[in-house]
Amino acid sequence: MLVRQSLYAGIAAPVLFTVVTLAEATARPDYSVTRDLISELSLTSRGWIQITNFVITGLLLIVFAVGLRANVRTDPGRVWGPRWVGLAGACLLAAGVFVTDPGPGYPPGVEPTTSWHGTVHSIAGPLVFLALAMTAFTFARRVARPYGIAAGVLITTSFACAGVLTSLDYAGVWSSAPAGLLESLAIHTGLAWLAALAIHTLRHTFTP
Repeated sequence: MLVRQSLYAGIAAPVLFTVVTLAEATARPDYSVTRDLISELSLTSRGWIQITNFVITGLLLIVFAVGLRANVRTDPGRVWGPRWVGLAGACLLAAGVFVTDPGPGYPPGVEPTTSWHGTVHSIAGPLVFLALAMTAFTFARRVARPYGIAAGVLITTSFACAGVLTSLDYAGVWSSAPAGLLESLAIHTGLAWLAALAIHTLRHTFTP
């Protein structure tokens, strides 16, 4: 029973992350949802809120991965699907522990810097999006195939474009480029699909 209930973590994680992220973005007058990245909410004196959000969301996804591994038994994605979810959770956890460096727009008046923990964060971050996209592709055959494939493509392309726009912003070529908007689209798409996967799994346990 506890293993089955762990599937609810796949619903709780996206809801928690989305609510906290949007609340924090709204509460900070100098933060631009369009330009600034979600990880930059981990900065300033309020940063502990987003750090906690990363950590708890990551732990919930790891719990969800355990639930998937125990309940998904006949689906082609039963092996790699839970692993991708677990990787997303572990990398979100790492993104909270290893705080990002200041960006070109946030916090205001702070020059962009590079630190060892920021470097670790910059490795963990892309792996979150890769894992979310691969989860969508892996389970697409069984769960809402066209939507799973579309979600995977949208996550990948949105994050890639966000990376390009961030580079242009850092280089001073395009200040206020909408990198944050595209990054938000990518991660919220991935988390929404995980919630849909969790709901589907709870309704249709993949057992013989």
